[in-house]
Amino acid sequence: MQENITKVIERGERLDDLQDKSESLSDSATAFSNRSKQLRRQMWWRGCKMKAVVALVAVVVLLVIISE
Repeated sequence: MQENITKVIERGERLDDLQDKSESLSDSATAFSNRSKQLRRQMWWRGCKMKAVVALVAVVVLLVIISE
């Protein structure tokens, strides 16, 4: 009987540990998701800025060619 009680207590402790690890993993996944969204936005803006610079250079080159 005592052995069964000990096993049940140990099982409960393992379940608590597993629940803690699961909550930690969930928190980490949420943080990763938020950081990845932020990085995606930063990369999108960086791409837009690069396209704008290239377009501006192309316009300047065209204006130089046309003005001559």
